[in-house]
Amino acid sequence: MRLFSVCLFFQKCKVNNRIMYCNNQHKKKTMIYGFILKPCIMIALLFAGVNVRAQTLQGHVYVLENGKKSPLAGVSVYFPNSSNGVVTNEKGAFSIERKDANAGSLVASFVGFVPDTLLIKDGRSKLDFILTEGVALGEVNVVGNRQGIVLSRLTASKTELITTTGLAKMACCNLSESFENSATVTVGFTDAVSGAKQVQLLGLSGIYSQLLTENVPTLRGLLSTFGWSYIPGSWLESIQISKGASSVVNGYESISGQMNLELKKPNYTDPLFINAYADLLGRYELNITSAAQVNKNLWTGLLLHGSADTGAHDDNGDTFLDMPKSKFVNLNNRWFYLNESGIQSRTTLKFLYDSREGGQDEMQHGTSDHSGHDGLYKTNIRNRNIGIDNKTGFTVGDKEGQSIGIINSFNSSNEDLDYGSPVYGNKRYIGQQNSFYSNVLFTSNFGDPHHYTVGASFAYDNYITRFEDRLPFNATPVTTLNRHEVIPGFFGEYTATLNEKLIFIFGAREDYNSRYGWLFTPRANVRYNALEALTLRASAGRGYRSSNVIAENIGLLATSRQFHLDEVNNLDIERAWNYGGNISVYIPVGTERTLTLSLDYFHTQFQNQAVVDVERDRNSVFFYNQHGSSYADAWQADLSVSLFKGFDVFAAFRYNNTRITYTDQGVDYEREKPLTSRYRGLVNLAYATKLRKWVFDCTAQINGPSRIPGLNGYLSELRESDPYPIFFAQITKNTKRFDIYAGSENILDFKQKNPILNPDQPFGPDFDSSLVWGPVVGRKVYAGIRLRLGKLH
Repeated sequence: MRLFSVCLFFQKCKVNNRIMYCNNQHKKKTMIYGFILKPCIMIALLFAGVNVRAQTLQGHVYVLENGKKSPLAGVSVYFPNSSNGVVTNEKGAFSIERKDANAGSLVASFVGFVPDTLLIKDGRSKLDFILTEGVALGEVNVVGNRQGIVLSRLTASKTELITTTGLAKMACCNLSESFENSATVTVGFTDAVSGAKQVQLLGLSGIYSQLLTENVPTLRGLLSTFGWSYIPGSWLESIQISKGASSVVNGYESISGQMNLELKKPNYTDPLFINAYADLLGRYELNITSAAQVNKNLWTGLLLHGSADTGAHDDNGDTFLDMPKSKFVNLNNRWFYLNESGIQSRTTLKFLYDSREGGQDEMQHGTSDHSGHDGLYKTNIRNRNIGIDNKTGFTVGDKEGQSIGIINSFNSSNEDLDYGSPVYGNKRYIGQQNSFYSNVLFTSNFGDPHHYTVGASFAYDNYITRFEDRLPFNATPVTTLNRHEVIPGFFGEYTATLNEKLIFIFGAREDYNSRYGWLFTPRANVRYNALEALTLRASAGRGYRSSNVIAENIGLLATSRQFHLDEVNNLDIERAWNYGGNISVYIPVGTERTLTLSLDYFHTQFQNQAVVDVERDRNSVFFYNQHGSSYADAWQADLSVSLFKGFDVFAAFRYNNTRITYTDQGVDYEREKPLTSRYRGLVNLAYATKLRKWVFDCTAQINGPSRIPGLNGYLSELRESDPYPIFFAQITKNTKRFDIYAGSENILDFKQKNPILNPDQPFGPDFDSSLVWGPVVGRKVYAGIRLRLGKLH
């Protein structure tokens, strides 16, 4: 029975390079084996007392094209956790020996398609696979070069895929550092004290893009800011970035796009993988992934990360650490179950703990009064999270591709942020979040090419938070900011492949939020292949999100500003429309290579936005609902080409126009959104020698100016940051069992000068470390090693 295979799994797999033969070699080997070697092997096994009743499995691999099955050549068909595999011929046919009677499943995998797994029932000798197109480019160990960023030709929405090659181009310590080779996503610091990072997509904060782990919403709410640094790059198989309106299946929270993370799977992962990293700034990191098959139907895997920042650096001499000292542990235990009846289930147990201590350092600052070190400005940050996710799928009925998927997820997060001093005053924010998410999907069709998914979801969020400001000129008492939401909903999504050129996807969902009422979410995506070398895309859709204005703007805690919280508990849900389009052109270069040029534009129009106003008064921050116009325009161009064997070039340029409207006493003031880079350009050059034994990567960025918030009201004189370049380089030596890499980030040692206002008076009314527009840490030189132990795939 065919196993459940829909978008919520996006399964990836690895293909051993030893089984990637060309079709002619495969035929020749089959002839020699069939007429000469096979009888000899059989006789030898008989005399050795070995059971020779090896089962021969035969079948075909197909792909659906306009509702019809077409054979697919060059597909790798193999047994998991073994080197036993073959490749389909030009007719999509394969024949493979089942040498191990305990081998209970067979995998078919091909680049650009979602892998499929079939269970082998006793007595069954014929197996046919049907692969579906998708962005599932997993970790494929083939001999050849592979681009780090792939612009998908298959998806209806504009989708950028960062592959395992792209993730290895830099040290890639965590998710936030995975985007340095992409112009789509911008990463920066929230402030000059806490070390927290924020991302931007389509000119908007990362809170407006939905973050998913294997299509399960993740790192929401309290952890939405710190979460970008919580997922190690070594855990990932790929990152899929979809711009604009996305699927309604995963909820209504996506406004600017979605980012889906694919983690390493226990049934496709090497038995033991170790990545050790260190840099000259005093950061040490260890990542371990492991996997084992428990029995015929059950696999388990462990993802472990531990890191520590031990250095005390104050390069600009302002007595504040450039980065906090930190300790971080993240642990995922994954389980995969697969049985003969076609049921498969994935369960993940999660735990993380994050501790950061920053601010003024005892070694960098001398105290001159009786307060001692208690009088220094300190930041103490503690984040904890535990959770469990489960995804279960199974086929129903006899119709091809008809299945049910069930997702359940529970997370409990605690956040404790303390900025200041017990002697002179501090800001304290404490929060607890308990969330449950459930989604049931039914996928079927009306007959090709008309497919649909319908389902129902349930979400529960309970926030218990409180804020206190003990600075004497603010004296904000303990203020409770609680929120409770119960959200049942239902949805449907229809996909039509009308001919070889046109794909149309329309989805809608209706949710009832116990706090905000009924929420209707329509979304549509269209892809049209006008020519073989020209693809057009368009999308439109609506999204919503509930704001957590303090947790999402923690950089403001590292200031002396007074928080005006009168309207926080009464803020309405954020609502926005997103429209956009993309043109992709594929130009042949020679006989084997293609130049890809992609141009896109997206517009986000807010109907209601939670405004964080830091420009009305330099000593205050106000929170209120949008009254005027708020929108974002984003233009981007991408170009990728392999100039010659082993040498890839990727170039991109993005321009943003992001506007926000402040309101004071009924008067609106529209301004360019502060601290949002106006443009970004980059060029990545990558060269790999034969068999990728040596890999060289170099990236150059140019980051455009940002408007700096006015300190004298809305009519303050315009102040902008300067454009600045950033350069990265890395060299990697690859072998079968280990890789050694070394590199440097921010090679020219560029840093924002004086990122903290009034650092010598941290308890005065004008102290502010939130006006950060560039790097606060200088050149980083690092080295590391990746080890693969056990039986390799």
